[in-house]
Amino acid sequence: MDFLDEPIPGVGTYEDFNTIDWVREKSRDRDRHREITSKSKESLWALIKSLSDAFSGWLVMLLVGLMAGAIAGLIDMVAHWMTDLKEGVCLVGFWFNHEHCCWTSDEMTFEQRDNCPQWKSWSELFIDQSEGAGAYILNYFMYVGWALTFAFLAVSLVRVFAPYACGSGIPEIKTILSGFIIRGYLGKWTLIIKTVTLVLAVSSGLSLGKEGPLVHVACCCGNIVCHLFTKYRRNEAKRREVSVRYMYSHCTCTNTFHLVSLSAQNARDKM
Repeated sequence: MDFLDEPIPGVGTYEDFNTIDWVREKSRDRDRHREITSKSKESLWALIKSLSDAFSGWLVMLLVGLMAGAIAGLIDMVAHWMTDLKEGVCLVGFWFNHEHCCWTSDEMTFEQRDNCPQWKSWSELFIDQSEGAGAYILNYFMYVGWALTFAFLAVSLVRVFAPYACGSGIPEIKTILSGFIIRGYLGKWTLIIKTVTLVLAVSSGLSLGKEGPLVHVACCCGNIVCHLFTKYRRNEAKRREVSVRYMYSHCTCTNTFHLVSLSAQNARDKM
């Protein structure tokens, strides 16, 4: 049996809530790389495999970046739409949020950009009134109703389908990166439920942001993509290298985004 291809029963396999053997994992990767390098001189196919193995790290980084970026963009767009849904709906298309709904309006100025005729509040839609006690009460209950619905769905989905999706996930990810095994914490169900409930939680108006949990989302993407490549699938230490890179790169991008947002907000306030 090839030691590099097939795991020996009871050796190198880790139970849940245990710590990996860093020395053994690094040694296995070093032996694997040495064997691939030595075989690369035997045939053209072996050389191609050697090049693909060397390039796989860059490919993993690219795929994880595209996947995490696409999910983050989707979360941001849907959260904006569901947040505005608590106040009203777009008559042109219900999938537009308030800002996008008013982009195509020719009956408004920049100062009146929030009062375009294509966007209707719930009171205007149901009782054809935008002012008065009745309109205020209806809009209030619709706002609270949507917020409670979003929050209830978020809590229910996490509790039933993916308990590991709760919280920001950053302390647990730090623990995993140190070599601790928590099965399922970076799995596909955690990623799906975390993505859906993050949108619901942010849209409900709870006192939280999506930047911290996106670190957990990015690490889930890294773990899932790593399983597509033998180099990372069979080595716990190599998978943690990918998670470390994306965790700290995401934190850096998040801090930069906050600085840019604050600068833009200050510029608008001075206008």
